[in-house]
Amino acid sequence: MGSLGGESVVVNPELNGEAKVVTDVQSGGASLKQGEGKDDAPKIHYFARPNSTTLSTVVVIFLYHMLPFTALPNIGLLYFPFSLYKRSEYVKLTLYLGLMLVLVVMPPHYSKTLRRKVRWLYEELAVYLPSAKFVIVPQEPLPQGKGYIFAIHPHGRMFYSNAMFSQLHEIWRAPLGLTHGDLFQTAAGGFFNVPIARNWFYSIGVMPVTKKNIVTKLRNKDHVTIAVGGVREVCLGTDNEADSLYLKNRRGFLRIAMDEGAGVVPVYAFNENQLFKHDPKAVLNFWQCVNKYVKIGVPFMRGIWNLPMPYRKEILLVFGDALFAEEGESIEDFHGRYIDNLRQLFDKYVKYSPDPNHKLIIC
Repeated sequence: MGSLGGESVVVNPELNGEAKVVTDVQSGGASLKQGEGKDDAPKIHYFARPNSTTLSTVVVIFLYHMLPFTALPNIGLLYFPFSLYKRSEYVKLTLYLGLMLVLVVMPPHYSKTLRRKVRWLYEELAVYLPSAKFVIVPQEPLPQGKGYIFAIHPHGRMFYSNAMFSQLHEIWRAPLGLTHGDLFQTAAGGFFNVPIARNWFYSIGVMPVTKKNIVTKLRNKDHVTIAVGGVREVCLGTDNEADSLYLKNRRGFLRIAMDEGAGVVPVYAFNENQLFKHDPKAVLNFWQCVNKYVKIGVPFMRGIWNLPMPYRKEILLVFGDALFAEEGESIEDFHGRYIDNLRQLFDKYVKYSPDPNHKLIIC
């Protein structure tokens, strides 16, 4: 049991897939007093019980979720064979390079069993935060027998919310009424050129964000998550006052949904962009030029003590209504309708977020 705003509520929904709810909404946004306007308040679900962060949580966040996405692991993968060469250990060098080659060309393998066993690593993402909450807007279960694209905004400096809600999907699927299919997370293709990392990602349900991969999953009536803004949005930078979304030229995910008869569910992660320091414009411009040639995003994210360690901020995810392409609708009209729906979602629920005065900019 936990206590929020004077009401005792059950807030630990993990493992059984049934998220418990509470209508008290505070944490810096709209705060409801007892008996005052509760009928209009959204039901708040929790990814994990709000509690104090432990040392083990900090270690998992830093070593598993953050450090591997810095340049250090890649430097290590390159330095090790160089050191073997310098010491003339050619047999070991040959074995090492052969192993790396095998890992790079090995066919993708997904293990649902492994994914369940390592779920605790992703539960730490929710436990680390002061609170990790979500709101389900649809009043009726999603239509069955269809694949869905869960389009998350904003991308964030380090797609923290994307990883959390993708790997802990059993928690929100029950209240959303999504009872069929598996869910796969997508990520930039560059991650899948790195041995060890690519093999691990594939095994836990993370795949490159390509049309072929997405279409294959949707035709199997599975579901995918996409951080729509991608690297271009990361290069726009983050700000204390507003979220800047790279969306005006993003139509590919909607075109796939139209072709496959899939639904698109907008998901907004309020406060995602406040988990790390905001990079100067000059730094962002430099990395934008680099990304024209190599898609690596904006590395060297800085949080606590300028380390790749996020600040402990409250996160609120809001799942909007599923959108389907209407008969005879053009991609431009569907795209415009999606943007309008996303704006309405933001405007309606920002008051319940940690910063009710936050703005939305669509680029």
